[in-house]
Amino acid sequence: MKLRIILVGQPNVGKSCLLNALVGPEVIVSNYPGTTVEVTTAEKTVAGEEMVFLDSPGIYSISDRSEEEKVTEKALFEEEIDGAIIIADSVSLERSLYLAFQVLEAEIPVVIALNFVESAEKKGIIIAHKKLSKILGAPVIPINPLKKWGIEELVNALLEIKETKGKTFTVRYDDHIEDAIREISSQVTRTQTQLPKRFVALRVLEEDADFYGYLRDKRTIEAVKEGLIEHPKVAEDIAITRYGTAAFIAGKVTHLVHVEEAARSLDERLDGALLHALGGPILTILTFVTIFGALLFIGSWIQDVLTGFTEYLLSLIHLGVGFGGTALEAGLAGMMAGISIALPYVFIFYILFTLIEDAGLLSRYVVNLERFLRWFNLPGRAIIPLALGLGCTVPATRSTRILFTKKEKFFTASLLSCVPCSSRIAIIMGVVGYFGGKWLALSVFITLFVSFLVWGYVVKRITRIEKKPVLYELPELPPYRIPSIGNIVTKSWIRMKTFVYLVVPLLFLGGVAYAGLDALGLTNVIVAPLSPITWWLDLPDVAIIPLVFGFLQKDLTGSMLLLVLGGNVSSVLTPLQIYTFGVAATIGIPCIIALGMLIKEFGFNKAVLLTAASILYGLLFAGLAWRLISLF
Repeated sequence: MKLRIILVGQPNVGKSCLLNALVGPEVIVSNYPGTTVEVTTAEKTVAGEEMVFLDSPGIYSISDRSEEEKVTEKALFEEEIDGAIIIADSVSLERSLYLAFQVLEAEIPVVIALNFVESAEKKGIIIAHKKLSKILGAPVIPINPLKKWGIEELVNALLEIKETKGKTFTVRYDDHIEDAIREISSQVTRTQTQLPKRFVALRVLEEDADFYGYLRDKRTIEAVKEGLIEHPKVAEDIAITRYGTAAFIAGKVTHLVHVEEAARSLDERLDGALLHALGGPILTILTFVTIFGALLFIGSWIQDVLTGFTEYLLSLIHLGVGFGGTALEAGLAGMMAGISIALPYVFIFYILFTLIEDAGLLSRYVVNLERFLRWFNLPGRAIIPLALGLGCTVPATRSTRILFTKKEKFFTASLLSCVPCSSRIAIIMGVVGYFGGKWLALSVFITLFVSFLVWGYVVKRITRIEKKPVLYELPELPPYRIPSIGNIVTKSWIRMKTFVYLVVPLLFLGGVAYAGLDALGLTNVIVAPLSPITWWLDLPDVAIIPLVFGFLQKDLTGSMLLLVLGGNVSSVLTPLQIYTFGVAATIGIPCIIALGMLIKEFGFNKAVLLTAASILYGLLFAGLAWRLISLF
């Protein structure tokens, strides 16, 4: 029988990092909220015991208001689990205890994993974990997933987790609420749910409609509430009692010590600069400009080396005459060209992106960019999918689930058509920047930003999202940390696996497919009907082929361009044509895989309509842009 354990904790508390330490690099570790929108499963055998770990979304409480809370509630109370690891933040213990109390009320056996102990000590916060364990009646184990200490002790506690069932701490409410709990409990039967009657009664009093069906007579709810004269807002009073209990216990087990002023204020000074109303956005922009500059210069150097190496290899390969030999050579040429163009930029981007993510900087940049979304009437958390879109549009589309309304989700997903993913960044850097120069690449990024504003304004008018009050909606920021080289390399490799395992074979097949079309004289079948597009873009007719292949997989765009133009792009296209091609290739829903995710999230009709509209918009914008520029 496998031991099933769920990981529960607030955003940025290190759940995914702990899972990585427990079972290996099976999930991507993130330092900003919103990444884990589904439950991730991983397995490991420890001391002969098979364990299944479920990584739930980061939440602050189980209140059934957001998508993350609904997913976690379903995993906790509907899945067959043997226990839970509550990952607690040592810096804000009382907030973690509130969530722990809700799990304990369901009589789910728990182990408390106390994370960020060193960060708390730097701020003068010392937690007596053994005392906390005695109060809660559950193991409390300090951990550091990055350094792997505390993990063995945690695993040993998990092997005995079932023994804590029914022996843990229970929050007690005032007599009026306790009477109401008993009265509602009398209406709950064990045949309807295996959850404790007391827990079901609490969820009912907290107005969680999912639990109303567990009652024999739902009329009891209103009758009980009418009798609670002292608690007209009983759900709020239950929460206040939990928070008060959490704060009281946190105070009992926390010891504050003096720390040096310089050490204590370093993080505060950094936040003062990075989150400044004016300086913060400027520093954010400068950081991303620096990243793209590093991508261009370092990536161009690596591209030079790879291009020279692949050209040398191709000169040594002679596969004979005939269709088979020609097709294989074209396949190899396409694969090597794609690797030379895309690989340097994609991999370096993920290295740099992961570096600022693990250092705790990305969350600060997200806060600065969040202010920009107010112009579109979008909530602050919409910045999370847009930030993820810099990596890949597919998980970014999926992460729109963290938003509250269908309009917000669809609007945010539509904006991803103007957010360059790593593959589109590779096109801008590896094609436009490499063959046209750094200023041409920068001009494409500026054009993308302008297209983002125009597209967002149009979609805002169509969707008619109402402006909400300005609220700071992003969770508290993670502490600054020194990134682990091993963790950066591991995460970058996880994100690069798709390129190596999926894209590289597609690059080869794309070259073979083009050779086949050319040999059979079918190239014109694709080119001729679409010639009005290349006329509008002022490009050679064959330039439509990399745009078409690019929709199958965006990384094919650069390699196919080199195949159809014969290698040296700058000798065939003018700088303005290179710019136009770059804009046309990067605006729009990027690939067929992204279309599939849109269909999954929003349905076939909306997904196809959005994809078609975004591609047409990209082509229209690219043509208008070069006409406008050509005037000057």
